[in-house]
Parts: sequence; C-alpha cells; structure tokens
Amino acid sequence: MTVLFRLALALVDVAAGLVPAWRRNDWRRQWQADLCERWRALERHGPPGPWPALDLLARAIGVFRHALWLRRQEWSLEMLMQDLRYGLRLLWRRPAFTAVAVLTLGLGIGANATIFSWIETMVLRPLPGVPDTDRLVVLNGSSRTRSNLSISYPDFADLRSQLPAGVSGLLAHRLQPMTLRSGAEPERVWGSLVSGNYFDVLGVRAALGRTFQAEEDRTPDTHPVVVLSYRCWQRRFQAAPDIVGRTVLLDEHPFTVVGVAAERFAGTDTAMAADLWVPMMMQHAVRPGDQLNARGDSWLKVMARLAPGASITQAQPGFRLAAARLAAAYPAYDAGRGIVVYPLWRAPQEASGMMAPVLIVLMAVVAVVLLIACANVASLLLVRAAGRRREVAMRLALGASRGRLIRQLLTESVLLALLGGALGVVLANWTARLLTAFVPPTRLPLSIDAGVSPRVFLFALGLTLVTGLVFGLAPAWQSSRPDLVPALKDGGEGTGRTRRALLRRTLVAGQVALALLLLVTAALFLRTLDRARAIDPGFSLRSGVLASIDLQPVGYDAARGEQFYRTLLRRLREVPGVRAATLAQNVPLSFGGNDTSLEIEGYVPARDEEITIYYTRVGPDYFETMGIPILRGRAIDETDGRDSARAIVINETMARRYWKGRDAVGRRVRWNGDWLTVAGIAADGKYGQVNEAPRSFMYVALLQDYRPSAILHVATAGDPLAVVPAITRQVHDIDPRLPLFDVLTVAEQLQLSVFLPRLGGILLGVFGLLALVLATTGLYGVLAHLAAQRTREIGIRMTLGAARGDVVRMVLRQGLALTLIGLVVGLVAAAAAARLLASQLIGVGPLDPVSFAGTSLLLLAAATLACYLPARRAAGGDPLRALRCE
Repeated sequence: MTVLFRLALALVDVAAGLVPAWRRNDWRRQWQADLCERWRALERHGPPGPWPALDLLARAIGVFRHALWLRRQEWSLEMLMQDLRYGLRLLWRRPAFTAVAVLTLGLGIGANATIFSWIETMVLRPLPGVPDTDRLVVLNGSSRTRSNLSISYPDFADLRSQLPAGVSGLLAHRLQPMTLRSGAEPERVWGSLVSGNYFDVLGVRAALGRTFQAEEDRTPDTHPVVVLSYRCWQRRFQAAPDIVGRTVLLDEHPFTVVGVAAERFAGTDTAMAADLWVPMMMQHAVRPGDQLNARGDSWLKVMARLAPGASITQAQPGFRLAAARLAAAYPAYDAGRGIVVYPLWRAPQEASGMMAPVLIVLMAVVAVVLLIACANVASLLLVRAAGRRREVAMRLALGASRGRLIRQLLTESVLLALLGGALGVVLANWTARLLTAFVPPTRLPLSIDAGVSPRVFLFALGLTLVTGLVFGLAPAWQSSRPDLVPALKDGGEGTGRTRRALLRRTLVAGQVALALLLLVTAALFLRTLDRARAIDPGFSLRSGVLASIDLQPVGYDAARGEQFYRTLLRRLREVPGVRAATLAQNVPLSFGGNDTSLEIEGYVPARDEEITIYYTRVGPDYFETMGIPILRGRAIDETDGRDSARAIVINETMARRYWKGRDAVGRRVRWNGDWLTVAGIAADGKYGQVNEAPRSFMYVALLQDYRPSAILHVATAGDPLAVVPAITRQVHDIDPRLPLFDVLTVAEQLQLSVFLPRLGGILLGVFGLLALVLATTGLYGVLAHLAAQRTREIGIRMTLGAARGDVVRMVLRQGLALTLIGLVVGLVAAAAAARLLASQLIGVGPLDPVSFAGTSLLLLAAATLACYLPARRAAGGDPLRALRCE
C-alpha cells in the first residue's frame, strides 16, 4: 500500500506541470493533503483490499482532469475577454501614446498591404476570372542567346497536335488593335486573335451565349464570329440582352456575336484588357498577310495548361523534344530554336515579368519600414513599462505568474496592432489604386485593378498579428522581470533599468541602420530615374504628336495606300505649327519592336552565330522629323517607293558589327528573299528601353514594304495638342472614313520609357523619408526618456559646477553614439543590398558614393537634431527642482 501511495503522490507531481504557475504550489499541497487523508482513512478501516487500493489510484488519476480544467480556465474566453477589457481601458487612458503607436503601425501595415495588393494583381492573380492560374505556363521560343521569341502558327499547330506528358492543353493568342463599327461611328478597340480552344483551355465560360466551337478553328475565313468582353458589351452595347446573333463590323468585315465572356475575364495579356476575341482562322480579315501558313513568321504568344499534379520541370523536357522534332523537320525555319517554359509571373514578354523585380524590391522595402515601425512602438512600450513597474511588481507579489503577466502585456500589444492594422487596411484601400497614377498615357489597353481583396485582407490580418507579437514580446519579457523590492518600495527599477535601457538603445540603433538602408536604396533609384531621363535616346524630337492610322478597314491596297501616305504627309507639312511629318511602324522606347534574321552579303557568320537585327518601317523625312543624325550616306526619302530599288538605313552598331573596317554604304543584305541596299548610316539610339545595350538596327522604307497601319510622327513648333484638330481635318479631307486613334504627345511617350524607374524612385523616396521620420522620432523619444531618468544626476552635476554646455554634450554623445553604430551597420547592409539591386539601376553603380554619402549625412543631421532637442531640455532645467524630482 505504501508503494501505491507513493505512486499517487508522483502522479500529483506530474500533473502539477499542467497547472498555471501562479497556482501550482498551492494546488500541489492541497492534492497531497487530500491523498494523504484518503490513505490514512483506508488504513483505519482495516486491512486494505483490492477495491480501496483502486479507489486511491482512481483518485490520483483524477488530478489530471482537475489540472487540465484549471489550465483551460486560464485560457478561457472569459479570461481573454478580461485581458481585452483591461487592455482597452489602459489604451483609452493614454490617448497620446495610443494615437502615436496606432498611426505608426497603420503606416507600416498599410504600406505592406498596398504593395502586396499590387503583387497580387500583377503576379499572384495576373489573369482575373481564370481558374487555377498557377497551372498556366508561358511558352517562348529560344535561340542560343535569347529566350523571349514568339512562335509561328504552323509551329503552334504542330505542338498542339502532340502535347507532351503533363500538359492538358495548348492555346495561342495575339492582342492587336482593330476597328469596331456597330453604328455610325467607328471605335478603336483591342481584340485578340485566339486559337479555337482558347476558352476551353483557360476554363472560362460565357456569361451570355457561347464561346468558340471546334469547327470554327479548322478552315480559314469561314466562320466570322466574335466573343465580346463583358466590359465592351456594357460600354459599347449598353448590356443589350439581344446582343447574341447581332452583326458587327471588325475592320469593315461582318462578324456575328456569338457570346459575351465572363464578367471578370479580360484576356491573357497580363495588366491588359481585351475588348473582344476572334478565332485565329479569321486572321486575314483583321491582320494583313498570310501568317497562318508562314512557319518563319513568329508572332504568337503561346500558353499551356499543366495537367493536375504536373510541374514545369516535368513539362520542360517534353517541349524540348518537341522543339527538336520541329528543328529536324523544318531546318530552314526552326534549326537552333528551342522552347522555354516560364511560370506566368516570370514570362519576359508579359507585364508581370517586367514588374515583378520592382515589386519584389518594394515589398522588401516596406517590410523594412514595418520593422522600423515595430522597433519604434517597442521603444514606446518600454518607456511606458517604466511607469508600470510598481503595478507589475504588485501583481507578481500577489501571486500572478510571469506567464500570466506576459499574456496580459501581449494582449495589449495585439490590441494596438489590430487598431493599427485596421487603419492600415483603410489606407491600403485608398493607396492600392495609386498604381495606375504612375502609368503615363499609352496606346496599350492597360487594366490594373488593384484593391483590398480577401487575400490582401487576410495578408494584412496575419501581418497585424505577427506585428503585435514582434513589437510586444521583448517589452513584455523585460517588463515581467522587475526587481520586486525596489519596485514596491519606491518605484525604482533596480537592475531592470539597465536591461530596459540596453534594449531601447539596441532598438534605436537598429532603426537608424534600417532607415539608412532604405535611404540609400531610395537614393540609388532616384538617381537612376534622373539618369534615365538624361540618357540620350538617339533622337532630338521633344515637341510633337503621335497618332495611329489604319487603312485596312476601308480596303486600301498597296498602291492606293502608298498614294494616301504621300498625300497625307504633303498636306501635313503645310499645316501651321507643323515643322515636319512622317510615318513609322513603331514608336521608339515603347517596350517592344520587331526583330529578324537576314543574310549579309560578304559576311561569313561564325559557327553557331546568330544574326539578329531589330528593325522598323519608316516613311520619308523620318530622320529629319525625329532628329536622328545621318552619319554617312543618305536618309530614306520620297524616292524610295514601290518602283525603286529597295533601300535601308542601318545604325552605327550594325555597321561596325558586320562591316568592320569597311564602308557599309552600298552594301547589301538579303531579307525575306529580296536584296536591300544600305543607303545610309544613322547614329545609334535607344529603341525598346532606355537601359538596353547597343543593338544592331535597320530602318526599312515603309513605302517599299507597305503596311496598312502606321503611326504618324508630327514635329510641332508650339503646343503639340493644338495641331491635332488640323491633322484630323487633313485625314478626313482625304478619306472621311478614316479616324485617328491613340493620339499621344512625344512627351507622354517619353514618360512611358521611364515608367519603372519612376515608380521605384518615387515610392522608395516616400518610404525612405517615412523611415527617416520614424527613426529620428524613435531616437528623440528614447533620448528624452533617458534624459528624464537622469534628471537627478543632471541636477547634481549642475549643482557641483557643470555648465549647461557640458550637459548638452553629455546627452548628445549618448545619442550620437547610437546613431554612429546604426550608421556603420546600415552602410554595410546597404552595400550588400545595393549589389542585389544592380540589375535595376541605370547609369548608377551599386556603390554610388553620392547616394551613400548624401543619405548618411542627411540621416546624421536629422539624428543630431533629434538628440539636441532633449539635450537642450535637460540642460535648461532648474537644478534644485531636479534634485527634488525623486
């Protein structure tokens, strides 16, 4: 029986670990006394039998149930509500502290929620209305040096007929402008030529009517049908319920509306919204040429849907084999070509792929801003904890456990975080839509619908809870360890003051380091923006108008089209305010362009060498209008028509690359089966982006290589927009059926070229200034509190003869020492971060001395001011009053 009794007491010791610490000792004594009394009662009633022994054992096992019940009561809803009520009362009693902390956290959480909403729109949810976008991948053609090539329709058809393992479907699409006419006035819209299985592979259904059927994807020019977007249906047709079956004109060809796409679906070009979709077999009606049979004409974007459970790494080998089969079957077109599979958010030709690096940098930056905000609030909590030391000591003396106190303090921190998170969500709901404000006017149908979605709200909620724990844990841990005797006796902190002061100093130095990291990053991007604007794009035109014109809808052939272009340019040059006018297929610095391979007379390529030449088609007076210098030979002019020998102008890079040491003027290249003669050499320029490397480029005479659509380039002497009505009249005088589309000024086009540097520079500058304010505010608050703690010491020093300047220098040394430590750590961190950002910088090195020195001096000046104010206040007090303060 003695062994059984000892076992029962051992069970009590084990169960005591489940009991809340503040009740554990009393609980153990009560249960030990109860079991002892039960054991003595069993002994008094005679020899123990099996049933009394089992009764004692059952009683001992019951201690676990009681211990668990006490633990549950410790974390019961009632106890939690009590903690919440107490925390809310404390926050209400200190409105200034609460307002500062909530505003600080709200700014940090709001900035993170805003950038995350942009990442969700551009990266995580790039195709609204499409289910399972994580299983959609982009297929790009590749060569030895490039992986961003388009794919021809014959190659796409061959790939679709033999899908690799792990791929459930393959689709093709190409977004392009079209002219829609459903009444008297034509409208410029953006339509997408798509393969017949487009909607089926995407899993998108029609909101009205149907999508495309299999027979509409087999024979060219036999099924003129169109599916409208939900937005176009509402805007253009006022959501007419009888829209299905109506006939509309696309580029003056009749098409029957067979359906309206789902409401949220906007197409498969990220950040863009298509107005309608046309079957690929109707290419001839809306796009010149015969691209359905041209294997060498790569013009399509191709996407694949992976089968459930399949991954990109599993699909890539299959597409590699398919590319090898195409190269073996069609060496003239596909030799040396491969296929690269990208996740949607990394595709080089997609807006998400261009935006992702900048957005990731911004996400890292706002995370640092939030860390600074957390450090700031943690410092405030430590300052407040100094005033609550008697309360904490009293609760510990009355039996409260340290864990119970930590839970109460963390509850208060989480309450602060929730209030800050609520403010942050409100701010994010407003600022998330500011992304479109950074995008300058463009011809492209941009559609960026950022906002506080359920995913963004959950992100903000999770970030709020984590933030509450991050900034609340260290102060709660320190505050729950006061020296009881000094705290209960006179409110002194004892050794706890040293621990708290050390933690506050660490937080302040960390804030300074993080603020310098952000300021350096912001300075690098702002200098990148400045350098990007200052880069010579290769043309001097700054005051002018760009406008699109399309002759295909009204049925112009090559001869009539050439005559129209000549007549229009002659009339435009006579318009008052117009200095020069020309035509071109593309506008410089528009994130795109055409490239081709060609044969260069007299040049023998090295083994595996690729000859890739970028090009555009231009009209007469193009170089004079744009202000592009001709270095040798002549420019393309009026004599370069359909009946003259075909001429091109090349740039310096192409001349040096393929005619090194020889005069390139008069040399020939073979392109699309024809020989073209180099008539002149133009100065190098920037053709796609301001940060691109020099590339070989050629200008082809538009009047010799006719295209029905072109962009007017008009140089003006005054306000560019003032001549737009006159330009429109001249077009209508020649042919009243032709409207002008996508009218932009040259200045607006140049803004588009620096869109990404501008986005990064402005936002990083704002976040850097916010970090500077938070860091200096935190430094001021800590120094003010430390100076207040040393009031008696300062009074003694001044009574013994210390001058006010000595006191100021003492407090300044304390603050500047923390600042210098933070600066050193911040410089090291900024140097490491700058190297990671080197690919995003334009004309600025990652260790740019101006950025590092300038931001360091700015932060040092702000920190000096933040240190001087509490130093002056400490030195300006009355010594006698200081001696009586405690």
